[in-house]
Amino acid sequence: MPENKADKLNEQSVSQEIDVEESVSDEKPEETDASEITDGSDIKELLAQKEDMYLRLAAEFENYKKRMFRQSEELVHHAEAGVLIDLLEVLDNFERALGSAADKKDFKAFKKGVKMILEQMKKILDDHNVSQIATVGKTFDPELHEAVMQIETDEQPEGVIAQELSGGYKKGKRVIRHAKVGVSSGKKSDNKKDDGK
Repeated sequence: MPENKADKLNEQSVSQEIDVEESVSDEKPEETDASEITDGSDIKELLAQKEDMYLRLAAEFENYKKRMFRQSEELVHHAEAGVLIDLLEVLDNFERALGSAADKKDFKAFKKGVKMILEQMKKILDDHNVSQIATVGKTFDPELHEAVMQIETDEQPEGVIAQELSGGYKKGKRVIRHAKVGVSSGKKSDNKKDDGK
């Protein structure tokens, strides 16, 4: 039996040696292939092809960036043109109203015409998804409002907007112009009590 174990160990070591030799012999052809490539002009050709491909890709990417920039500029231009055309109609109506006011002394008709123009302007803003920011009676929010002054008032609690000085507007959820407001500092009587203490 000891001979059988020794035979088995010898067979295993021989088979491992054969495996190692096969793997080494497998690697040698690759080395010769690599040396053939480095000796020939194939590697220079391959490098030239890769460089050409890289330059083409870089040029295509530059062209793509320029094209995207032009398209975004065109979109902005078309959007601005649409708003300006709508505003030109309002301008026309103001000119007509002023022209008719010079000829007539009917203040009620003039007021009615200006009111109609104001409604037209509000509709244009609404059509372009522009809405006015709510102010008086609302809690002050620095994301929407700009506090210009504090007002002592019994009408609004502290931190609530008491007066709108200039309207604010949003386009969708984005603020275009913050509302300028006066914020309540609390009741007059509360301030006097605090001073007395």
